[in-house]
Amino acid sequence: MKNRGNISKHTLIYVSLTAAVLILSISVSTTFQIANVLIDKYTAFALSYAKAAADFIDGDKIEQYYTTGQKDAYYEEINKYLNSTANCSAEDANIRYFYVLVPDSVPDSDLYTYIWDAEPYEEPMDLLEQYPFSEGAKEQAQKIYNKEITEDSQYYIDAENGTHILTVSVPLMDSKGNVAAIIAADLSVSGINKAIVIILIGILIPVVGIMLLTMVLYYSVMKKRVIQPIVKLQKATDDIVENIESDKRINIDISTNDEIEMLADSFTGMVDKLRDYIKQNAAITAEKERIGTELELATKIQADMLPNIFPAFPERDDFDIFASMDPAKEVGGDFYDFFLIDDNKLALVMADVSGKGVPAALFMMMSKILIQNQVMSGKSPALALETVNNQICSNNREEMFVTVWLGILDLETGLLTAANAGHEKPMVMKPDGEFELFTDRHGFVVGGMDGIKYKDYQIQLEKGSKLFVFTDGLVEANNESDELFGSDRTLEALNSAKAGTPEQILGAIKNSVDGFVGSAPQFDDLTMLCLHYIGQNKESDSESELTIDNELEEIPKAVDFVAEKTDGLPFSFKDKNQIEVAVDEIISNIVHYAYGDGKGKASLKIQADNEGISITVEDSGVPYNPLEKDDPDVTLSAEERGIGGYGIFIVKKVMDDLTYKYEDGKNILIMRKFFSK
Repeated sequence: MKNRGNISKHTLIYVSLTAAVLILSISVSTTFQIANVLIDKYTAFALSYAKAAADFIDGDKIEQYYTTGQKDAYYEEINKYLNSTANCSAEDANIRYFYVLVPDSVPDSDLYTYIWDAEPYEEPMDLLEQYPFSEGAKEQAQKIYNKEITEDSQYYIDAENGTHILTVSVPLMDSKGNVAAIIAADLSVSGINKAIVIILIGILIPVVGIMLLTMVLYYSVMKKRVIQPIVKLQKATDDIVENIESDKRINIDISTNDEIEMLADSFTGMVDKLRDYIKQNAAITAEKERIGTELELATKIQADMLPNIFPAFPERDDFDIFASMDPAKEVGGDFYDFFLIDDNKLALVMADVSGKGVPAALFMMMSKILIQNQVMSGKSPALALETVNNQICSNNREEMFVTVWLGILDLETGLLTAANAGHEKPMVMKPDGEFELFTDRHGFVVGGMDGIKYKDYQIQLEKGSKLFVFTDGLVEANNESDELFGSDRTLEALNSAKAGTPEQILGAIKNSVDGFVGSAPQFDDLTMLCLHYIGQNKESDSESELTIDNELEEIPKAVDFVAEKTDGLPFSFKDKNQIEVAVDEIISNIVHYAYGDGKGKASLKIQADNEGISITVEDSGVPYNPLEKDDPDVTLSAEERGIGGYGIFIVKKVMDDLTYKYEDGKNILIMRKFFSK
């Protein structure tokens, strides 16, 4: 522990400083008061001597002495009088010079002329000797001479020796009432200061003695009543710290009958409570550490529950996917998931459980497992959500719920079938386009009400399309001004990084959110998923091509081949049935008529695009354009119409477009069927 001295030493220093300040304050205050009194006293004495001299001296004589410069008996008599007065007043009034002067009548002259000069300590000035006024003295002398003032007193510094002088002046009047001269007396300021010091010493010695005695008594009382009890408290505190975990009794013996004794008693009673608190705090700390360890483990378990190894499907080159979750607490309620149902079906899940923390995390794991089980069982997104909702509602006493966006992507065709249970709308980017908000149809949250039905909807992803799904922790992220990040900023951040990989896109979004939020605390979990649909590259046309012999048993093979290739495409059941009927009719014609009684081959090529499907049928039989055959008149009876022509007529009706050409010895018929809009 750092040594900070002791309270006794500090108190003694503070008491001494207080005494010094008080003595200094008293000295300064007393000095000013005594100085003012003495100066007033000596000024009054000097003025009284000067006025007495003005009454005694004949003012009419001044003009004579000033004009002639000749002394007479009266002059000598007055000179003796002034010297006698100056000598006897030097001690009482500190008069140093006592003289009679006439200011010089020459304009702008700073000189004055001596008539009489009585100097007890030095050689006096002789009659008509001149001497310069001190600074400011001339103006005051002119005022006396002009009867503007009847007396004056002022300080100045002697130009010869630099001593401080206090001068008093009064007018000397002649018989006509005019000012004939000025009688002045100079007082020695140093003499006044000596008088002040003598008086001050006489006052301060007893004051300082009394004050020092008071301070000593005060310090003694403080030491006994305050300092020593505080030292005991300090030592007792050290004893408490050293023995806080033991049962040693701490007793503080202080008897001051005041608040310090009460404080000592409080210290004594505090020890037991403090020891109990330390024991409780140790138990709480251990419990917090255990909970912290379990939360850390829960965080790892939750992270392991979600797909977190990327690239997730390194063997697949037809799509790229990346996802992330940043919980607001140790564990969160958001979750994402993606998994292959089969080689051509990819399930995508984005969900947000109500609430946060451990309860939300437990509910999240349960919901994730239930959703995955239903999807893997072959259910559509809507039916899977319906089943999971009923399962959760059957035992949901805490009334928690989860918003879910669930999609199943056909990796062969790019058709995404999805259902939305109260979740954020997805954002989709077409090839060479920008991300846009896809307004889908929302259902009710999962776990909110039993028996809810959900609706599937479809999004056709072209090769190069990207899909972005997220939780509301993204758009509802707020900064210190409580502004929300919002959908517009999300789209702006997405489109600024749209050319990047899914991982790069999510990184750009996270950086944008962090920059927007700043130092504001994270309010909600932030979970995002981005998918880049690249599409499958066909190794060769043979995967979508079938060659058969012109035999009756080969006809079902052709129909099954077409049925297999149209499975997963966005055709209705009716459309698929019509395609199969058309293929059956065309292959039957080839088997029956193309080669007569001979043997031959027929081939089917199937190609799907964003608009629909094309089926090309080729044979090397006799040239035959089925499109040139007239349609049968369905208004006639069967007997009138005759036999034949109905198969081609049906094909024309069920297919959207037919083209024929004969090339390189082959009949080539192309049938086109478009997806329903």
